[in-house]
Amino acid sequence: MTAPTIPANRAPADWIRAVLRVAPAQFPVGHSLRAGLSVGLPFVVGVLLGQTLNGMWVGLATLLLAAGEREGSYRLNFSIIAVSTPIAACGYLLGFAQNLPLPALVLIAAVVAFAAGAIAGLGSAFSVAGMQFLLVAAIALGVPHVDWWTAMGLYFVGGVFYALLLAIEMLVIPRRPQRIVLISLLGALSDLAAARAADLADGGDRTVAARRQATSAYQNAVGRASELAARPSWSTRVWVMDGEVLSAADRVQAFLVAASDAAAVEAARARLSALASEVAATARSHRRDTRPTTPPADSGSTVDLLGRHTDELDRLLHSGGPAKTPHEPLLTMTLSHEVMMAACRLSLCYAIAVAAKLYFPFSHWFWVPLTVCLVMKPDFGSVFSRAVLRVLGTAVGAAIATVVLLAVPKGWAIGLVIGLLSACVPYLMMRSYALQAVAIAPAVILLVDVIQPGDASANFSIQRIGATIMGGAIVLVFGYLIWPHSRRVWISETFATAMNRIADHLQLAASPIPDSPADAARRHDDLVGARRAAYSALSDLQFRLRRALAEPGVGGRTAAAWIPAVSAADRLADLVTAYAGQRHEGAIPADPISGTEMAWEISEAGGAPDRPPAEINSCDPDGPLTGISGELAHLTSLVEPVEADR
Repeated sequence: MTAPTIPANRAPADWIRAVLRVAPAQFPVGHSLRAGLSVGLPFVVGVLLGQTLNGMWVGLATLLLAAGEREGSYRLNFSIIAVSTPIAACGYLLGFAQNLPLPALVLIAAVVAFAAGAIAGLGSAFSVAGMQFLLVAAIALGVPHVDWWTAMGLYFVGGVFYALLLAIEMLVIPRRPQRIVLISLLGALSDLAAARAADLADGGDRTVAARRQATSAYQNAVGRASELAARPSWSTRVWVMDGEVLSAADRVQAFLVAASDAAAVEAARARLSALASEVAATARSHRRDTRPTTPPADSGSTVDLLGRHTDELDRLLHSGGPAKTPHEPLLTMTLSHEVMMAACRLSLCYAIAVAAKLYFPFSHWFWVPLTVCLVMKPDFGSVFSRAVLRVLGTAVGAAIATVVLLAVPKGWAIGLVIGLLSACVPYLMMRSYALQAVAIAPAVILLVDVIQPGDASANFSIQRIGATIMGGAIVLVFGYLIWPHSRRVWISETFATAMNRIADHLQLAASPIPDSPADAARRHDDLVGARRAAYSALSDLQFRLRRALAEPGVGGRTAAAWIPAVSAADRLADLVTAYAGQRHEGAIPADPISGTEMAWEISEAGGAPDRPPAEINSCDPDGPLTGISGELAHLTSLVEPVEADR
């Protein structure tokens, strides 16, 4: 393995900034309206009909579904509802076990928590289902004197109600998920073109950051393209998003990175910006005769490859016809070692939290396991920072709930407040984990307040804060500190994978182009696949880096030390892409020997070579691989061999 030199200290302000980082996000109008209506309306109707408790059970179900909804396709979110609703509803069955001896209760909690953590490896829907099951189970274990069959049935009512609201949005705006990511993709490509043109003009280094954004936008679009086809008659006159369109966009990105003609890049930028504006305009008008005019390509722009691929993207975007994108399977079956280890940590912490019935002397002890399962979800980022943010956010949320309970009369007015808080959840959970807790905590407190009404209900907020601190402490000690595996940042392994993928891309790019059209097409497909694999591995590396930066101590210092090397790897990948573009144009000859040798050097710099050593010759100082060689030398100077991340 390799790693950079790790500094002895890291400024506390750097870690605090990483933990409290607020991500940019657009306000999800449909999701927020659906969350507010689905949670607040059942509560208000229940109050007006004298069935407040039943309204609360429905609202609790829809609150969990709103928090579990992803900013993805309708197909994904319907699958989440279909999978998570029956699994989560079964959590109420643990209510029948709440009077068992505590050792038996703790054992049952450990088993079900392990199962809930393990099924996270089956896909997004099962990951959400596992979390919701544990949340419901925590309430069922801690709230006495409830008809759990009724609560289970009303959870299904909440699931149907939430699915109905989602279906209404799908009928009104059938392709909203695709439109959002398509606008983002075209905008990111336009930004990449602007950055590339600026770099060609003044020799700057803006392309790498812009290409990262374009890669992320492309990957998001690929995920949304698995949506079930929903093509109104006007769609063939407006725009289409399918696998062919995304492949064309990917080719445009590659040739933007490889471009050396500033005028051609600027022309591509103008056209991509116009295409993004056109797709955005369809959100406001679906009339057949309302297609904004996209500026045509210059008469000479189709002569160069960038212009031709931009033309192709424009043509495919307006091609119409049936969708050509295969649907992704809902079941992924990736029960990896990491998933199993996370399930073990979750099982231990959840069992200890359920034992709070013995050592937490308050009626709402069940908020301890509830907090644990929220914090411990393995797909939410750093465990340590989640625990810190959960405590901070819940403390603020509990204070909000206390003010509401003291100031707002009991009854339907509380339901309006619950609806408003729930409407904020989708946006806030996109911005920050702490902000998400600020909205969810008071909504849950106000909902559960119905179970034990009266003047003392405001004290539940104090209990919630105490239980949250207790749950956070359990997670930090038994889910983090005692597990060396969980404190490793794993950047060196991910870095090695990315370097190997870059090496594969370079070796293919340097190979001769076969004379046979069929063989040439196969080589081209392999080359495109290698480039996508390299950029995908670099995206995984960036994700791992951001996640590790939120860790305290040596984990955060290790991540901070990797930043220059990761940036150099991005630049190296872009240089390889530029080299592949020159080879595609026939501007430079094949050089399989030098390409193979340098590919091995790249893999060796990653610390995990997957090819046998070759005799290394010095690079021709005037050759086409000079730039790659120079960046590789710079990258190598930033890392050194180590056993593993410390």
